[in-house]
Amino acid sequence: MKKFFNQIKTSFVPVLNKIDIKQLLLNTAFVLFVVSFVQRFIEQFFLKHSQEGWTNTEWLVNYQGGFVRRGLIGELLFFIAKNFTINVEWTMKILCLVCLVVVIVFFVWAFVKKGYALYILPMCFFFGTHVFGGMYWHKRDYLMLIFLIATLWFFAKNNRLAIKFFVANTVLIIALQVHEVIAFFSLPMLFLLLCNDYKHKGRWQSIVLSAAFLLPSIAAFFLTLHYHGNLETAQAIWDSWVPVANLKAATLTTSSHGALSAIGWTSDYAFQTHTTMNFSSKSMSVDSTVFWLMIIPVVYYIASNALLVFRKKEHIFTYRDKHVLSSVLIFQFLCLIPVALFLSCDLGRIFFYWVTSSFAIFLLIPKEKLEHIFPAFFSACTSHINNAFSYLLKPTKASVMLLMLFVGIPVMGFNFTTIIKSSMIYNILLALSEIF
Repeated sequence: MKKFFNQIKTSFVPVLNKIDIKQLLLNTAFVLFVVSFVQRFIEQFFLKHSQEGWTNTEWLVNYQGGFVRRGLIGELLFFIAKNFTINVEWTMKILCLVCLVVVIVFFVWAFVKKGYALYILPMCFFFGTHVFGGMYWHKRDYLMLIFLIATLWFFAKNNRLAIKFFVANTVLIIALQVHEVIAFFSLPMLFLLLCNDYKHKGRWQSIVLSAAFLLPSIAAFFLTLHYHGNLETAQAIWDSWVPVANLKAATLTTSSHGALSAIGWTSDYAFQTHTTMNFSSKSMSVDSTVFWLMIIPVVYYIASNALLVFRKKEHIFTYRDKHVLSSVLIFQFLCLIPVALFLSCDLGRIFFYWVTSSFAIFLLIPKEKLEHIFPAFFSACTSHINNAFSYLLKPTKASVMLLMLFVGIPVMGFNFTTIIKSSMIYNILLALSEIF
């Protein structure tokens, strides 16, 4: 018997010594998290929602009450529903599913092509925000990201000024009529890229030429802000859908019928509502502001270090690459501050815009160009921030993995409970408990 066990030990110990236990645990966690992601998504896909809730009414905004922000998709949907027999809710779900698949395919393809590890993709601040947040994949966010990817791809591939001007502005104007939030994570970066292209003409001339290039898109953005709608507009939109989508006739108020009623919000009411939900809600006697201010640096730390610590070879992702990605992350975050502070209470979606737009820019725009679009003081600040983070917590597989496991990004209501429930470890354990 002793001889038998010695033979087993002789056979298996060398094999076990070759296995990287940390890598095995990381791969296992990744697979289990993807399984939990798919499981949660399937559950939500077949879940029926109220016709008056935010999930469905966001897609009903159309131009039947006059030109109004976010009405383009709803107008197209209204035209199809009016002329063909369709199920409006399932049409929206299929559209969102297609957009989600396109975005996932793009990022997986880009990561694999460049040799980057895929571990960061299903995280709660990347794709997981919407799925683990509860049906938020049903929003227009993935469509917005597709518009951004298309614009960046065209900027990177085409050097003919007239064609670039026409295509970029056409895509952005269409996107702005779907949702104006794209302006915050697209126009500032495009402006910097254009300034870099025109820098040989001098500083002020490059600024003027870049602004002139984007003028149609900038004008479209302010047009959507001006035509934000009112309660009468929302009522006309709802009434237009009553005979088409078999909705019940109703009188809308500012607190009913979800996204349609939100059209009727005044600027003061919207500002008060968002700031109250974002800053005044408490959990365990702690303001929600404290929780999401804690999450911001953690997400930045993970997003800026994940590709570095999980790289298979040193040349795949260098410290120079980390600096470029970090600069983009910081710049995109600054551009989204107005949305986070005043224009949205779905703060988890802000993290999605922030991280995915930053990675799309980093993947599509040549690093040689990205290195030179930021002022010297901005690059210096980025270096100081990264050095400070590295001093506090050295970037390693273990440190990044632990943060990825235990820190989640809830879509709304930043508190201890929602952060844990949207974390990687919680959803892995939940999926395993449901399976077994």
